Amino acid sequence: RLAGKSAQPAASRVWLASGSAIDEDFQGELRRLRLLAGEILVQTAADPRAFVVDTPQGRLRALGTRFTARLDGSETLLAVYEGAVEIRTENGTVAVVEAGSQRRFTATAIAGPDQADPAREAWAKGILIARDIPLAEVVGELRRYRGGWLGVAPEVANLSVFGSYPLNDPDRALNMLASVLPIRIRHTLPWWVSIEPLETPPRQPAS
Repeated sequence: RLAGKSAQPAASRVWLASGSAIDEDFQGELRRLRLLAGEILVQTAADPRAFVVDTPQGRLRALGTRFTARLDGSETLLAVYEGAVEIRTENGTVAVVEAGSQRRFTATAIAGPDQADPAREAWAKGILIARDIPLAEVVGELRRYRGGWLGVAPEVANLSVFGSYPLNDPDRALNMLASVLPIRIRHTLPWWVSIEPLETPPRQPAS
């Protein structure tokens, strides 16, 4: 597992999120990465060799750019922050994604563009920025940075989360969530943590 690493082949930079892995081949006339798991942030630099990222769904060709690529089930999610990136799916469908846009694609189709969320690249700085996203999604991100079991009860899974949380200190992030949401963090064992609804104390009978 490669996590929180950076590399600088040919002056380009690649950051790997927790639980992510790549293969790289920078020999010959092509700078090639293969995304095996997780998510990467890429900042390319001037070089006569093309820079490409291969995923199970297709190939991304950087056109002088800064972008993230994430494997998400049977899809790849591409978000472009500078320059542009060409998508070429396994079946040959092609689209160019400009800065400020993101698109999902499968091996056979490319979804319509959405606005890229700058928060998507915040993980490279160890930060999760939540802007009205479900608690279950936040927990899914924290699982990648915390060992053991981290569960969330269905009663609170859809609570909306706002704010910035430290990915490199998931226990602190959990305490921060508990301070702003009606939840409690239950530590059954040091490595077994559950997020449950906040219990309301029983009302005292009137005297």
